[in-house]
Amino acid sequence: MAFRRILRSPDLAAALIIAWFCALALSYVSVVPFGEAPDEVPHFLYVHYLLKEGLPVIEDRATVFARGDTQRSHPPLYYLIGALLVADTQRSDFAEYMPRNPFASSGVVSHANQNIHLHRLRYSGDSNVAFARLRLYSIALACGTLWLTYLTGKRLFNAPLGLAAMFLLASIPTFIHISSSLNDDNLVTLMSALCIYLCARALTGDHSLRNTLLIGLSAGAGLLSKQHGVALLGYVGLTALLGLLWRSWTLRFAFRFMLVSVAVAAVVAAWWYARNFLLYGDPIAAEATLGLWGRGSRPLLLQEFEGVWFSFWMILGYLNIRGAEWLYPYVTLLTFFGALALVWHMLRSSTDRLQGIFLLGCFLSLNVVMFVIMLRAAAGQGRMYFPVAGVFALLLMVGWRVLAGKFAPLLVTPLAAAALIAPFTYLPRAYAALEVVETVPADAVRLDVRAETLTLHAYKLDRPVIGRSEPMRLTVYFSGSHAENAHFYAAVINPRTGERLGGVDTYLGMAPTDSLDPNLLYRAKLTIPMRADLPPEPPMQTLLQFGWRVPHTGRTLPLTNAKNGLLESLVVAGAVLVDSAWQPPRAEQATDARFGSALRLIGYTLSEQTLRSGAELAVTLSWEALASLTTDYRLALGILDERDQIVAQADGAPSGLPTSVWQRGIRFAETRYLELPSELPTGIYRLYIGWYDENGARLPLPNGATLFFVTLRAE
Repeated sequence: MAFRRILRSPDLAAALIIAWFCALALSYVSVVPFGEAPDEVPHFLYVHYLLKEGLPVIEDRATVFARGDTQRSHPPLYYLIGALLVADTQRSDFAEYMPRNPFASSGVVSHANQNIHLHRLRYSGDSNVAFARLRLYSIALACGTLWLTYLTGKRLFNAPLGLAAMFLLASIPTFIHISSSLNDDNLVTLMSALCIYLCARALTGDHSLRNTLLIGLSAGAGLLSKQHGVALLGYVGLTALLGLLWRSWTLRFAFRFMLVSVAVAAVVAAWWYARNFLLYGDPIAAEATLGLWGRGSRPLLLQEFEGVWFSFWMILGYLNIRGAEWLYPYVTLLTFFGALALVWHMLRSSTDRLQGIFLLGCFLSLNVVMFVIMLRAAAGQGRMYFPVAGVFALLLMVGWRVLAGKFAPLLVTPLAAAALIAPFTYLPRAYAALEVVETVPADAVRLDVRAETLTLHAYKLDRPVIGRSEPMRLTVYFSGSHAENAHFYAAVINPRTGERLGGVDTYLGMAPTDSLDPNLLYRAKLTIPMRADLPPEPPMQTLLQFGWRVPHTGRTLPLTNAKNGLLESLVVAGAVLVDSAWQPPRAEQATDARFGSALRLIGYTLSEQTLRSGAELAVTLSWEALASLTTDYRLALGILDERDQIVAQADGAPSGLPTSVWQRGIRFAETRYLELPSELPTGIYRLYIGWYDENGARLPLPNGATLFFVTLRAE
């Protein structure tokens, strides 16, 4: 009954979608530290300096970047409103939010160092209050964008289609992320949505002067919000052109509409562009802005459009947190088939042709402006296209309404699921802060290694087994602080070759070590990215090397512990790396010899079938774990003569993979070499294979024997 009531009241359904969006946005706010959304600190500094010094002036690049307020070339409306909201705060601790993470992966998708800034556990002032208010201000703007998207769809088509488009827009993870951050894109997006809605009203019969004045006001506010707000004037011109082409407007009304709209927009925004002309010699301060953000001679590359596409949907953080891989082909197919159906519908039916052409024209207007900007400035991010995100959603839903009818909104469900999952998976993992704990848990591996004033007490692997290119995650327990702000480093090493398989330099818990309380015990989540170019290899238990370094100087802190004194390095056991791309070599002889309940010899290969004096026999054994093991067994491998005397032997633990870490299903292969005596009598010999523990106890075969034999001959 309640669901039917919602369907009969589209406005109530729209309100519920906004409630859904607000809940998502607030969940993003709760897990993304202040300053970790794109350019959030520079946006904050614009507001801060606006209150302290007035309107900004674009200076040389070095000066601007030294102060950090790199957004000062932007029009001021978003920041003026923001300044009113936080004018009662002091923000005396704003500098504490500015320290950069020297290892940050800005603009590059990564598993580690996704935080651009370092974050103290406690801040001394009220900048966090100002940050919180400005984020809520952005969420309010986004709610307005969603509502206007619904109203536009309702005006041009019908309420259900407007709701579907609204739901799509409210479920785009990047839109939620930017909408819940301090960013002037949110205001220009709202003004664009408002201008489009008002122009839609004008096209569909509202010829009132009031509507025309509001169009001018929204266009002017867009011009005062961001440079690409100039696209809003394109919406106005497009509306007048379509009104004339569809013969619903007279030439006189079209002229008045254009004149009033542009005049009002000029009254609202002209002062800013006149100021630019007086300061920089051109209204849009193009050269001064390019001095900060110009792309130089770098051409516009196809990869940038790919980056724009992915980051429009879901690249979070500072363009460095990617969503689930299934999402990107899904949204590509969603767009492709929706666009095809839209074109087919507009070609075969005149019912929605005017509305479709209007929305397509608005979409192209912003894209043309953005393309021109991207030719000269580094601006290739999906959020730059949010001013027409509502239009994009409406056009897609028109297409999918043709294909799926009333079930079209269900196609948004996977996207909504991705948006819902993000603040509980990807974001908390990326921004895992330090936690203060009382003790080290009993199941952690104790280390208690000092590095000057820092002590690494223990670590614990999150998962004992990882796959190829999968990051290694662990929890680290440490205490102390360091006046030189030393950072932590971890390297993953191949136990067989000593090759570095992965590693990270980072600040544990995103916190500078010079801000820590030396009397507290901290717990931090650590993610170590693995190399993507590793060749396929048999399973191995990796090694981890830990330590601390001083940034800039590169000085490594000496390591000591109570038992061994000064340590050359700290190397401990890491996770087992299992590469699904690796397959055991094909064995010449297949077997099914089961040792105990956990180890099965599935095959072997001999380099020679006949033994020769002084030769080397290579024996490759392929194994499968039938169950997980906790004991370290040694492989018994050798050759017996006819009197059961050992003539060659190569016992030892499996190379790089102790049996105590073997998990059920792991396959492993190893080649061992048996040096034959220089004088080997002819006759019958037996190659033996078995397993034994440190006490000499052997694993039995099903027949009760403890050795598997292969008969050989020497000639």
